[in-house]
Amino acid sequence: MVLGSGGSRGFCHIGVLQVLEENHIPIDFVSGCSMGAIVGGCYCAGVPLARLYELSCKITQRVVMDINISKKNFGLVKGRRAVNVIKPLIGDKTIEECSIPFRATATDICSGTLKVFDKGKLMDALRASMSIPVAFHAVETRKEILVDGGVMESVPIDCCKAMGADVIIAVDAMGGEPCANYHPTGLLDVLERSYLLMNWVNCRENLKKANVVIAPDQGNRSTFRFKDNEYSIACGRIAAQESLPRILEAISR
Repeated sequence: MVLGSGGSRGFCHIGVLQVLEENHIPIDFVSGCSMGAIVGGCYCAGVPLARLYELSCKITQRVVMDINISKKNFGLVKGRRAVNVIKPLIGDKTIEECSIPFRATATDICSGTLKVFDKGKLMDALRASMSIPVAFHAVETRKEILVDGGVMESVPIDCCKAMGADVIIAVDAMGGEPCANYHPTGLLDVLERSYLLMNWVNCRENLKKANVVIAPDQGNRSTFRFKDNEYSIACGRIAAQESLPRILEAISR
């Protein structure tokens, strides 16, 4: 399973995983980016999907927007409130302790390379992977400044292949090709539309590497507004159910 970035749209991953569980489809490896890393990391750490559904209700706009403007931290939002919601679910568990092998990705903006977290504290990996540039404080180490892995690869398929997966089910939370008739109503809309278009151009060739691509249709749902998260979960369920014949065919070969 490859779970892509997508901000609030990324809650669709919960719905996809629900359908796979209900149909007894085994998951051997998971790689995730940004919100995909959060959902995937918690799931691989043994957090039940029912708890992840509860988590989706707790991550609201107030939780996300803990504004702290700091030149040093390269971002507007601390991310501490989000961490405080996620960490009770996974504690100090390490990536090596996950019951399903898991990888998270982030981007090192100093070297311009993709960083793959394959060991160490799971929460540290998730915090780095979700650091949307400028929006969230970057994560700094002695040699790196880490931001959202989606800058380099929003759906980390190569990462999952490197783990040993031979059948790839990729979830594109951004919803595939952007609609052609879109009329922005403000600055945030222009920013979000630009991000969506850049993401699509950068990932459409990469998605061809997957055996099955699930791209939930979430309409014009904003990636930056954290409300009605249940809607994204429902969209994920619908898309996964529609993809079941292709998934079953792919894993039976």
